Amino acid sequence: MTKDLTKQTGPKAPKQAEDAPSRLKHVLMEDALGAMLGEGREKTAPEGPPRVIFALANFARSVWDRAKTLQQAMFTAAAGSGLEMKFAFYGAERANSTRRCRITTRWITNPDDMAAFIDERECCCGCYLDVSTVLAQAEKEATDRPLRAMIVIGDAFHDSEDDLAEAAISATRLRQAGTRLFLIQLGDDPDTTRRLKYLATVSRATHFRFDLRTQERQFLEMWRITSAYAAGGEEAVKATGGQAATLLLEQLKQEPMPIIEKRARARVKSRSGHDDNR
Repeated sequence: MTKDLTKQTGPKAPKQAEDAPSRLKHVLMEDALGAMLGEGREKTAPEGPPRVIFALANFARSVWDRAKTLQQAMFTAAAGSGLEMKFAFYGAERANSTRRCRITTRWITNPDDMAAFIDERECCCGCYLDVSTVLAQAEKEATDRPLRAMIVIGDAFHDSEDDLAEAAISATRLRQAGTRLFLIQLGDDPDTTRRLKYLATVSRATHFRFDLRTQERQFLEMWRITSAYAAGGEEAVKATGGQAATLLLEQLKQEPMPIIEKRARARVKSRSGHDDNR
């Protein structure tokens, strides 16, 4: 494997004059208005070989070993479709103690290549991770051709209120472009649950939480259905059937929250431990 197989996503773009929550409110209002006027702002799944980004936010080697099995299962489910996948993870610490998102430079079409890549890398999680950076990168990756799905598996995210608003903007734009966002939470960190549920409410992402000690079977079943979606979209999920398929289809039907009011914002803690929504 070449050493240039991954790239760093780079620093965040300079802050704009309007604060992130205000920009998010504008994006959501525009989105809701477009839906009311029947302007079809949300695109259907793109034609051609499906493209998927699989992001992992966990430093445990056992989870990385599991990731190799999961990507293999997804390629198997998508056999014959020409599935193309990128893998994203969190690398070295930045000056502000957050971890930089990294992603493969090329689209990988072979599960053995992906497994070899995963073996050669490791996650530097352990400090502060923000889901906003990986979603912003997915938005960039989707500019040349829309993604079928963006899948994030993680146990803890630490986005501030502004970062969470940025994440919601990216998630909304991905949905409008025809990308389905899957947020799969491992464990029961309450702040992470609150953040991911918020994103699901605002952008119509799907959010599932699993404790692998007691919900291994449910997790694997949901991954099977997620793989079916990656391979063939909603029709493939319907054809697969089962309880997990029904649960996912119910989430796919949910409408995004049209407007954010101050009282409805997710309550998140700053890195100093204080509530950012005072």
